[in-house]
Amino acid sequence: MMSQSVSKVELEMRSMREKFLTRVTKLVESKNYNSKVFSKEKYFQTLREVKEAKEKGKKSSRDYRRVAKYDVITIHGTEKLIEAAHRERDRIRYYVHKEELFDILHDTHLSIGHGGRTRMLKELQGKYGNVTKEVIVLYLTLCKQCHQKNPVPKRGLSAKPMTFKVICSRCQVDLIDMQSNTDGEFRFILSYLDDLTKFIILRPLKSKKAREVACVLLDIFSVIGAPSVLESDSDREFVNHVVSELNQMWPDLKIIYENPQKSQSQSMIEQVNQEVQQLLSAWMQGNNSPHWAEGLRFVQMMKNKAIHAGLQQSPYEAMFGCKPKFGLYDSNLPRETVSILHTEEELETAEEQLENHLKVKQEEGTEIAAEKSDIEENIDTNPTEMPEPCTSQSTMSPICH
Repeated sequence: MMSQSVSKVELEMRSMREKFLTRVTKLVESKNYNSKVFSKEKYFQTLREVKEAKEKGKKSSRDYRRVAKYDVITIHGTEKLIEAAHRERDRIRYYVHKEELFDILHDTHLSIGHGGRTRMLKELQGKYGNVTKEVIVLYLTLCKQCHQKNPVPKRGLSAKPMTFKVICSRCQVDLIDMQSNTDGEFRFILSYLDDLTKFIILRPLKSKKAREVACVLLDIFSVIGAPSVLESDSDREFVNHVVSELNQMWPDLKIIYENPQKSQSQSMIEQVNQEVQQLLSAWMQGNNSPHWAEGLRFVQMMKNKAIHAGLQQSPYEAMFGCKPKFGLYDSNLPRETVSILHTEEELETAEEQLENHLKVKQEEGTEIAAEKSDIEENIDTNPTEMPEPCTSQSTMSPICH
């Protein structure tokens, strides 16, 4: 039964990939020379032309346009077309061809919990030079899970002002009932929300016993610190029991309990819980898994890395003062390189090659600027050039700039 389900998921993914490639091809053909998306053939053709242009002693105006827009980097024997650096920066932006687009978009979409166009663009634009809004929208139209989930109405909730009275002093705790869809012994989800940073922590629970809830909260407090005020929509007697258990386990801890106001605070708790359940459902479908307790940690990260409208940054950044790390795939190395790395020595070699490339580019930048100025007058007097013809022999329509 499981093998049949896995096969079905694979077939759906294959179909989604094929539809995406077909639509991207049509999009590129409709834009003729103005498309930023490369075919595989055009990608490697451009890569070769950039290398040849850089090696020429005397460059033509076309050569200068190439090296002004593109560059080539080699890491672990793999050549990648990248955006030419016109100023010093830490990150490199890669160009990709259309056959690579689906996997990049799909992995990013899942990593942010089926986030929309704006969130995907923000995630991708820092690393890729030609992943556009249009291709993102094309991908999103094919995601069945995004069409199936019920959108949560936006209430325009914003973060509370950072006053002395509330800094690091308040949290919201709620229990999500999962008894209709138990995962082994787990029947509830504890949702912990830091009021100031909107940082969320999710933990599976076997029961609603005050002792178990207190133990989980104690684990949280020992990592990120304890608040002064605990808000909860749960029964007052139950929460007082939880606070009492906490004080017994940690005598130096003093927390008071408060009912959330029936307006903004309660609405925020309800909205967060709905979003958690939607993201969890999407994770279970995407991973073909009934174990929501395993998915909680991934949903937690999805929530904490997403930009919060009121904070203008992610809850993770608000809590820890830095961007979240996601291993080597989040680094400035190309995906192909990361996939073949196995040892720290290989990683150091790849990073050294990347660093050396950036140093060389800084030195080349001055030389190119000087050379280009020598022929600017000739470029201005030349007649306007027609778009460059494609030389690709692909059966598909050529994709040009």
